[in-house]
Amino acid sequence: MLLAVVAMAAAVAMVAAAQPAAAATRTVVPAAAMLQPADLGVPVTTAAADLRPWLRPPQPCGPFRSSARRTADNAVQALYPVSEIRPTVLLEYVAVYRGGGAAQYLRELRRAVTRCHGCTDPAGRTWRLLDTRVAGRDSLLIGVAETFDYGDSVRVKTTYVAVARVGHAVVVLADIGWEAGDGHENLVREFVPIAVDRASILR
Repeated sequence: MLLAVVAMAAAVAMVAAAQPAAAATRTVVPAAAMLQPADLGVPVTTAAADLRPWLRPPQPCGPFRSSARRTADNAVQALYPVSEIRPTVLLEYVAVYRGGGAAQYLRELRRAVTRCHGCTDPAGRTWRLLDTRVAGRDSLLIGVAETFDYGDSVRVKTTYVAVARVGHAVVVLADIGWEAGDGHENLVREFVPIAVDRASILR
């Protein structure tokens, strides 16, 4: 009985000791490294937890081994007016990696989206590389197509995603559209260089 109590106390102590260490390995990227309202001309808010978690970061046909090196992240969203009657949703995610994790992540992502002209993930989303060097040498522009039922019809919705490495950080900027509508490639191309410049403070 005494041995069991001692063993249990030791186990509790080990868990308690591990908790601060685990928390310390995953911190929040500072708000100054994220897109600002002045950059977009609209308010920027903390991203909802259920808003495209599969873009934080994109891991098509993953998971990627580089995930173990991620030490901090943050995500924000903004409603951007593309017309007088309809907005679009911009999602920005920034992550910091230790060691060569950011470069490893970009290599894994590039391999995934160029394999056999792209890949289809378990959720049925098709990932395709559209362009490179959209925000520096280590950057990609990806189109993600989703097929789903919408009322009495079947729709294909495309989300445009730019991913760029900034030193030990990775910047993801996606336009996910509005409801069944596509995202906007031109907006991602326009704002991702600004997002990369903001994240440069993390170098």
